[in-house]
Amino acid sequence: MTIRNPDFNDPITLQVMWDRLVFIADQADSALGRTAFSPIVRENHDYVTVLLDAKGRALSQCTWSIPVFITALPMAAQNYFLKAFPPESLEPGDVLATNDPMIGTGHLPDLVMLTPIFRNGRIVAYAGSIAHLPDIGGRPQSPDSTDMFEEGIRLPILKLFKAGKPNEDVFSVLEASVRLPHEVRGDIQSMVAANEVINRELTRFMDEYGLDDLDGLGEAIHGRSERFMRRAIAALPNGKYGAEVTLDGFETDVYLRVSVEVRDESIHVDYAGTSAEVARGINVMPHYRVAHSVYALKCLLDPETPNNEGCMIPITDEAPAGSILNPGRTAAGSARNLIGHVIPSLIFRALQHVLPERTQADSGGAPIWGVNCQGQRADGSAYGSIQNFHGGQGGRAAMDGNDTLSFPSNCKVTPIEMYEIAVPILTERKELIADSGGAGKYRGGLGQRGVLRNLSSRPMNIYLSTERVKHPCFGVLGGQSGRAGAVLRDGQAVFPKGKLVLEPGQQLVLELPGGGGWGNATERPHELIERDLREGLVSAECAKADYGYSAPSATELANNTGGQ
Repeated sequence: MTIRNPDFNDPITLQVMWDRLVFIADQADSALGRTAFSPIVRENHDYVTVLLDAKGRALSQCTWSIPVFITALPMAAQNYFLKAFPPESLEPGDVLATNDPMIGTGHLPDLVMLTPIFRNGRIVAYAGSIAHLPDIGGRPQSPDSTDMFEEGIRLPILKLFKAGKPNEDVFSVLEASVRLPHEVRGDIQSMVAANEVINRELTRFMDEYGLDDLDGLGEAIHGRSERFMRRAIAALPNGKYGAEVTLDGFETDVYLRVSVEVRDESIHVDYAGTSAEVARGINVMPHYRVAHSVYALKCLLDPETPNNEGCMIPITDEAPAGSILNPGRTAAGSARNLIGHVIPSLIFRALQHVLPERTQADSGGAPIWGVNCQGQRADGSAYGSIQNFHGGQGGRAAMDGNDTLSFPSNCKVTPIEMYEIAVPILTERKELIADSGGAGKYRGGLGQRGVLRNLSSRPMNIYLSTERVKHPCFGVLGGQSGRAGAVLRDGQAVFPKGKLVLEPGQQLVLELPGGGGWGNATERPHELIERDLREGLVSAECAKADYGYSAPSATELANNTGGQ
């Protein structure tokens, strides 16, 4: 049945249609995840699928999304893809792609793909996807690179498929440049298939509603989300709100500074005073920075309204040219998440006194800790895969932080069994670290301890991406800092970033940081402290030192219950 002339001004009709667009993106998400070859895509869900309108503006994205990807993809489409390949240069079956860090998400492993969707001979939308490829050549993903050219092969925006046929010249170069050509090509094919699912399902949707284009629907969706975001901003007092944080960096500390300026119905985020770019792979390209700025404010101000291009319109941001948040085009950035993931916590800190009931403390899962195992098997074949570890979430206004939460990346963790199939590693232990969450009225979430051992007969190269080893996660509104992280090899502390060799049989211990606390620890309810003691999350010593709480003795308990 065809539904003629849907009323875009009716909020129920609009919500139903938007939900359907999300379903379309979710169908593509399922196709990509189920057909992908590498654990980083198939298990970690390090990818997104997005539906964009004919102007490259985001209409909907898959429900399980990586925040930076869903914002970076429409920026890449509007600022680069549509300029490099205007509609008249495209035909059905074309697939565009690039992994240029400046255009996409800030580092080479992320491939950005865009497929035009035609109806009645003209482009009415684009299907978009981003996936983290398991290898892109060059130095394995690691923060110790010194420029982008060390980090792998860079593809300019090009036609990966032309009129439905693969551009084999491009695939040949790519497969000759990476360690895992089978997995890389398989993941790319999965992205192509996911975009085709969006194409197919959107065509059915437009047939059902009798739509020749998405212009009217897109304007209604974007307009509604923009109005709600502006209304949320208008509820804040005008002014400038600042914060700063010190990070481990690589050789030297890195300082991030922010000023969040509320201007009636808009917000401007300025990172003036932030450290200069460095000759290491922790620089943050503009799209990655903007995406985290937008994500933090969406979480704080308007988390319920459908997320799309309209939510971004009232928000602008900038960072000084040459800073670590706005580096040169070829700056190293393979591990840019080590800096970029902290942006939401920094903005939360700036607005902690304006929105105390919505602010959370700094999170040990910001950033992800990446453990990239690379090597050769006895037969000379290459292996490689990344496992993600997460620290504790920061405490929140009404509850403790979650333990070992992926924030703000929203990635899953590769199951141990799948990871041990991909690389010759044994995960001997994974456990929560007691007392690692920062004290507060609401405690920070706990970090985790992971113990890995090299099972192969050859040395294994492990490339570590870590943070918060020197500088722990901060608390807000009087909350205390969480426990800092640590990396040990056979019991000895080692430099926690970059390449580390694990000899056969050697053990690597990763201790992830705990989240910061929210509010003054003296205000923590005793029943929460007692619960933590019962569950072994906090020791009696820390309960006394941090909260001034002494557990009652057996005699006191007996007296309080009448000796029963």
